[in-house]
Amino acid sequence: MTLTACGTADPPIPPATTTSSTTAPAKASFPLTISRVGGIAGFTDNLSIQDDGGVLAVTKNGQVTCTLDEASLAVLNEAALQVHDTDQPTGPPQTASDQLDVLFGAGTGMLRVNDPRVAGAEPVVNQLLADVNGPKASRKLCT
Repeated sequence: MTLTACGTADPPIPPATTTSSTTAPAKASFPLTISRVGGIAGFTDNLSIQDDGGVLAVTKNGQVTCTLDEASLAVLNEAALQVHDTDQPTGPPQTASDQLDVLFGAGTGMLRVNDPRVAGAEPVVNQLLADVNGPKASRKLCT
């Protein structure tokens, strides 16, 4: 007995690292999120990054909106492709009152920014956090 299906076979999926001018790069599950909590300064920063580079940041100093440059957005997108919806931060439990946690997420998954899967985005994440907490005139990535 032979079973046949209607329709055509699924098209092949190109690898994420393909950089052809006719193929769009793989896109992560947006919005991307960055959360920084704790530390001696008592940070409470929550950032939401849209696929067009729009950033909405809520910090203890208020709300900030800006637009992330394309190169930085590409770095974050590439890192976000490594985050799966089931990912959650792991590591030792928080024991110090001044511990600083910086988390990076895509979809419903979150990882610590120093996790090897997303560590390549750490410099962009750190600069973006500095940008949204500093004066508009000194921003480097998010204007």
